[in-house]
Amino acid sequence: MIKDNRPDITRLITVCALILIFILIIGALRAREHSFFRTGASNNKNREALPDTVKRRDDIQSNRWPKGFRLLRYWWTGGAAVYIAEMDRTAKNLQFYAELANDQILGRETITDATRRLMEKDMLPLAGVNGSFGIREDNRGRGGMMFNLHIQNGELISISTPLDKWGYSPPTAWGETSFGVTPDGEFLLDRVKLNGKLKIAGDTLPIDAINQICDSSCPAVIYTPRFGRRTLTRRCYEFTLRQIQLPLTGKYTSRFLVTGVNPRGNSSIPFDGVVLAIEPGLARDWRDKITKSTAGTLEIALTPKKWQDVQQGIGGNLRLVRDGKVEPELIEFGESRGGSAYRHRNAASRHPRSALGFNDEKLFLIAIDGRQPGYSMGMTLSHMGTFFSELGIKHAINFDGGSSSTLWALGKVANSPAHGYERRIFNVAMIRAK
Repeated sequence: MIKDNRPDITRLITVCALILIFILIIGALRAREHSFFRTGASNNKNREALPDTVKRRDDIQSNRWPKGFRLLRYWWTGGAAVYIAEMDRTAKNLQFYAELANDQILGRETITDATRRLMEKDMLPLAGVNGSFGIREDNRGRGGMMFNLHIQNGELISISTPLDKWGYSPPTAWGETSFGVTPDGEFLLDRVKLNGKLKIAGDTLPIDAINQICDSSCPAVIYTPRFGRRTLTRRCYEFTLRQIQLPLTGKYTSRFLVTGVNPRGNSSIPFDGVVLAIEPGLARDWRDKITKSTAGTLEIALTPKKWQDVQQGIGGNLRLVRDGKVEPELIEFGESRGGSAYRHRNAASRHPRSALGFNDEKLFLIAIDGRQPGYSMGMTLSHMGTFFSELGIKHAINFDGGSSSTLWALGKVANSPAHGYERRIFNVAMIRAK
């Protein structure tokens, strides 16, 4: 007699169900065992009015809050944990700050390492969230490089041209995604334009970007010492400009002298000068006009005009909320499940996310955990826009997300990053003590 070796269907279903329950339990325990939770998170006791989409709000480490600062965790009914660091805009002891990883464009750094480096300079960071988009590495030796705007202490360190592809701000109203703070404390949220010009003997060359990748979509780029040691370009026609004033700013004019010409690219960037890189197609019109010992003028005038005085600025890639309402293009994007902007269609799926928002009273740094069954599955951009509007956030932009989503606060990582560890990132949107 032949014995039937077919699996018992009932037993198989039971085993699968047990495995699923085990995965959900592990996901929940993983979050609860996070070191930050063990320091004490108390349920909200002040009974503030909360949206119906909030199951509960926890005050995290409230005994350590300085005046004008709060660290909160919202449990969204859709199945996500949302961490928010809040700063009162009227707090005289606090300010927004944009910090560049490793103090240069090339390379990445964890928020923990960046805050440690700042504390060695006698600064006191209170909270920080990962900011701009970029590439982690490529075959040209760029071991990390951001795509978005960065202004730090008034220095214009990075600005790209609007491009409708992942990581960049698209050239539409939805792409108004750079946040800046003026010297008098005004918050700005705009699409910022460089308006850079190189003037030589009556000819004018438009400059497309500062410290970005030089290619056919961005054919004329200025590289400053903030980029790194070399430009890492290929086949670009490059000119070394010295006797030029540094650093670059939002309103800038300086004379220069060409001291070197390199037709092969990947030039060294002098500590006391800059490199002008021109893409090969455009370079044909300029290589005979710009030669060694050529003198000229570099001009920069950011627009909108208020950005010429911005002291701290950081870019994302898509606007979520405008004047308290979900951005119209985001509504269309959500209804079409990403079809209206297919280059950003990843944003129509649930993932960990990071963002910055503000209203008339507060600044918000936000991280949403995801990809952790039983604890938090993340949000789409449409979820974010709707939820932020319900919380009373008047304006909000999207930052880099996924496993990079990290909110550091009061000395340690507050959320639970998707990979279980803190990933190195490009720059930090930060709340710090003055």
